[in-house]
Amino acid sequence: MSPGKILKVLWRSRSLSFAGAYRGSAADRERGPGIYAWRTGDGADVHFRRGTSDLGIIYDVLLKPGRKAEYWLPEALEVESILDIGGNIGVTSRYLAHRFPGAKVHAFEPVPANLELLRRNAAANARIAVHPYALGPEDGELVLGSPDASGYNQGGYSAFAAAASGSTVRAPVRSVASALRESGINSVDVIKIDTEGAEFSILSAFPEAVIGGAQWIYGELHTEGIAQRADFKVLDLLSRWFEIEVYKPLRKNNYFFDACRRDLCGRFRDFRRYR
Repeated sequence: MSPGKILKVLWRSRSLSFAGAYRGSAADRERGPGIYAWRTGDGADVHFRRGTSDLGIIYDVLLKPGRKAEYWLPEALEVESILDIGGNIGVTSRYLAHRFPGAKVHAFEPVPANLELLRRNAAANARIAVHPYALGPEDGELVLGSPDASGYNQGGYSAFAAAASGSTVRAPVRSVASALRESGINSVDVIKIDTEGAEFSILSAFPEAVIGGAQWIYGELHTEGIAQRADFKVLDLLSRWFEIEVYKPLRKNNYFFDACRRDLCGRFRDFRRYR
C-alpha cells in the first residue's frame, strides 16, 4: 500500500490508530477487534475486525467525502424508510441513518459473525433496527459459503457462489412478504442491496406496490464467481419503474447500479456518482 494512500486514510479518518490498522495485515486479526470513533459523522464508535475487509468498507462508506462515498445519495431525497439488505457490520446503516436523520433504517444480515458487529454498531443509533436473517422468496435456511479461504473478505458469504473455498455457515431466511408484514413496513423510500448474487431472488419477491413505490434502489450486482448470474434480470425487473445507471470499473466483474423512480428522476438529471 502506497504512503500516499495511508496519508489519505489518516487525513480522512483523523485517527492514527485507524490508519495503522488500515495499513495492517492478516496477522493483525490476532490482536482482536478494533474501534474507530467516526469523528466526521455521528461521533460514535464503529467496531471492526482487524486485518479484514471491514476497514475498506469503513473507508469507502464513512470516510470518502460527499458523493465519493460509496452509498452517497442526493440531498433532495425525502426519506423516511430505508432497507439495508446485506447489512454486513452496519457501516452503511450508520451512514444512511446519519445522512437522513428522520429515517428508520432496517438492516438485514444473516451471517453470525457479521451480525454480532452489526448489533454493536447499530446500538449507536436508535433508528437502526437489526433483523438477524436473510431475505428471500420464502422462509427457510441457506448454506452460505465464503470464496475467500484467507478470511480477509468477511462480507463475501454467498448462497450463489460457484465454489466456497473458505468457511460455510447456515443462516435463516425469511420471506420478504412476512418480514415486511411483521416489521410493520408498508412502504420503503430507499433500498440498498448487496447480497453476493442473491439480488434478483430478493427484489423479485417484493410486492410490486412496495418496490415500485421506492424512490431509489441501489447497490452492487455480482457476476464474479457466481454460478448463475442474474444481474441483467435485476436491471430488467427494475426498469419497469426506474431509470437506471450502472457504474462498472474496467478491471472488475462486479458493478454498481442506481435506480431512481421514473417520475422523480427529472429532479436528478445532474446526478453523477464518482467513486
